[in-house]
Amino acid sequence: MRFHLPLTVLAASAAYLVLGSGPASALSVDRSEEAVAVHLTDAEARAIEDLNLGPVLGALPPNFTPEAKQRLGESITEYAGRAAGHPGSTLSVIIDQPIAAPPGVSVTVTR
Repeated sequence: MRFHLPLTVLAASAAYLVLGSGPASALSVDRSEEAVAVHLTDAEARAIEDLNLGPVLGALPPNFTPEAKQRLGESITEYAGRAAGHPGSTLSVIIDQPIAAPPGVSVTVTR
């Protein structure tokens, strides 16, 4: 279970946001040998922004330095705000393998 902890917490947080806010979830997870991508709708991104979960999600990678965790949290918050402001957009968090100690995490918004 420890191997999937960051992804589980991210998915659980997103599920909580969606269930708590009412609309049906469109959360999706794509896995490959190189990375795991978690995709959230603009409504889910708004919930992340409204609840200020960026710093919490940014703190998940156990091998990141405190500064890297802070910057990741800031990026998640910023991009969640961007996605929330554009109906139909998708917030994607891409976690490089291995999940337990990823070498990198990317955050993007697509429309």
